[in-house]
Amino acid sequence: MKISGATKVYGIFGHPVSHSFSPAMHNAAFEALGLDCVYVAFDVQPKDLEASAGALRTMSVAGINVTVPHKESVIPFLDTVSQEAELVGAVNTVKNDGGVLKGYNTDVGGFLRALKEDIGCEPGGMRVALLGAGGAARAVLTALCMNGAREINVINRTVAKAQGLADEFQNSFEQIVINAHGLANADSVESCLAGADLLVNCTSAGMKGVESLALPLEALGSETLVYDLVYNPLETELVAAARRRGNLAETGLSMLLYQGAESFEIWTGARAPVEVMKQALSF
Repeated sequence: MKISGATKVYGIFGHPVSHSFSPAMHNAAFEALGLDCVYVAFDVQPKDLEASAGALRTMSVAGINVTVPHKESVIPFLDTVSQEAELVGAVNTVKNDGGVLKGYNTDVGGFLRALKEDIGCEPGGMRVALLGAGGAARAVLTALCMNGAREINVINRTVAKAQGLADEFQNSFEQIVINAHGLANADSVESCLAGADLLVNCTSAGMKGVESLALPLEALGSETLVYDLVYNPLETELVAAARRRGNLAETGLSMLLYQGAESFEIWTGARAPVEVMKQALSF
């Protein structure tokens, strides 16, 4: 890769962010298409988010991805937000269009395609146990509700946050049963897992350097599918434990791939070289 004075800069805002596989994926895509672009990781602490968003304009950064913990909190610092991102209430992709910062959410489509490609899963009619109530959980909840899930149980450390999320989506999707549960309520969590067709981890628990959640996986049915949005390590403790039980389980590399492909196309207007990006992720 050659860096010139005309090279367009893209990147990712997160904290922590050193674990991110996005630079390898996007730089491989830029190189494959012969684009004079580079993608780097920016470790942005929450207190610095507003200043960092403003720097996109002053430094002419062409676009960024946004990851934990900034997906929701970045929105006030953007000029426009897509309809889908507004529904999710979170942004994972920002395009700098001549100084106008436009926010998008590609997690919804990325998650749905990952379910289909990784574990052959269609959400229609499913009962789902969803761990977390942040930006990633909102995207997953949107995808599940828009594609006909039957029942969704939101499980979170802070019950009030889970309840707020459940109530908000229940108002928009009256035909779906959406409940909230506290992670500390062992009986409630066990009941949610026992009745689930699909378990989705939308928290950062299990990420490299982050402690995993203590879950009663013995309650899972033998046919329950498990999807962990965490992708570093390549086999999280949740996925490893589910596989030992015989459950079909996958980490979030494919969601990273497909949401990244959508981001790439928003930024460049070019068709994303998905196979090249997949090879860069080594799976």
